[in-house]
Amino acid sequence: MPVQDKQKQTILKAIGDLGRRVTPADVATKTGLPVLVVQQELNKVAFETGGNMQVGDKGDIVYSFHPGFTNSYLAKGVAAAFVVLGAKLAEVGFYLLRISFGIALIASLITIVVLLLLIAVIVSRGLGSGDDDDRGGGFPIFMPTGGFHFSFWDWMILRDLFLWDAMTRRPVQYYDYRRPTIRQRSRSNFLLNCFSFLFGDGDPNEGIDQKRWQVIAQVIKKNGNVVTAEQLAPYTGADPKDENAVLPVLVRFNGQPEVTPKGNIIYVFEAMQSTAADQDVHPPAYLQEFPWKFTNIPEGELLPVFIVAGLNVAGAWTVWNWFHNQPSLAHSRLMTLVIALVVYGTLFVTIPIVRTLLNSLRNKRIEIRNQKRYQHAELVAKPSDKLLNKLAEAQEFRGSRKITEKDVVYTTEKDALDQPDELSEKFTQKEFDASP
Repeated sequence: MPVQDKQKQTILKAIGDLGRRVTPADVATKTGLPVLVVQQELNKVAFETGGNMQVGDKGDIVYSFHPGFTNSYLAKGVAAAFVVLGAKLAEVGFYLLRISFGIALIASLITIVVLLLLIAVIVSRGLGSGDDDDRGGGFPIFMPTGGFHFSFWDWMILRDLFLWDAMTRRPVQYYDYRRPTIRQRSRSNFLLNCFSFLFGDGDPNEGIDQKRWQVIAQVIKKNGNVVTAEQLAPYTGADPKDENAVLPVLVRFNGQPEVTPKGNIIYVFEAMQSTAADQDVHPPAYLQEFPWKFTNIPEGELLPVFIVAGLNVAGAWTVWNWFHNQPSLAHSRLMTLVIALVVYGTLFVTIPIVRTLLNSLRNKRIEIRNQKRYQHAELVAKPSDKLLNKLAEAQEFRGSRKITEKDVVYTTEKDALDQPDELSEKFTQKEFDASP
């Protein structure tokens, strides 16, 4: 999905969550998107969904949307249908990719077992054994009385292969910054567990950039739309003394620096002052990243993968060693298959080992960043006298405007010709109230 479409979807959800009467500052606080981007998108959404603009007595713009306004975006024609179809195909394709590693592991182990049985037959015949035809060459585990049977590959493997609801299952426990809730997975799936064993369950900090901007917007709102570099450092991770690190925040939320009478630099975000929706913001003390895990699947559910992967790589090298020592087979086409089995089996256990080492390095860097942000938060929680004076000066610049229905002097819900008298009355009343 293009970036603009994602932004629009984010803004649409924020409008609904905030009660369908919002200002650009409300949506920017909720989503963490730049104020100017929010302003442009709100104009588009209002135009496309029949929303209304209301003008406050101080010139602030409020956008009002009717219930079910998002229905205007449903069924946009063939193009939208193809987008949905493409997304579903991509989802199915990714599911098939994920289970392919488990299927390949099963196929590899079955092939190895067949080759080991073949080797056992050849060896037993070479030793002159005459009673090996009915005993399976000394492999009763895999060929019990009553026919060929693998007790491990029960009907649950086929269930995992064809149970399509497994596509939407996530790891047992994960944190999604876009949806801050902990979710549980209902049951294990061997085929999907193989993919998790190989590649893990994705970045635990996916969406952290969006979360960072959301929290920064909340910090700005909580502090009366006036902040200092020290107050932003626990979220940007920058040195509290580095005023240049605030520039991206100024650009995103349309802020500007101000110099106090005592020479301190503070940052004022006038574009964030007007609000129409009630938001009770509680930003965390600092932005915390989560460490990478080997997998989110419980050890007990992952044990079958460990066992099968171990048997697979051990069996592959056993078959390769026997074929390598047989001149008649070492250069046969069958040897190519054996080499492929060895490579696949070895990679299946090597990739997780390498990934574990990489996760260790990543987690060390994450720990360092978390520690820095925590220390920056401690500076704000226990400010020095100098910082305390700076924060006190910043409070003098605070400002916030709540725009209620009584403050509206113009709205697109009514014809412009019907409103001049109302405008005059309101402005006259305000001038009267302001007079000594």
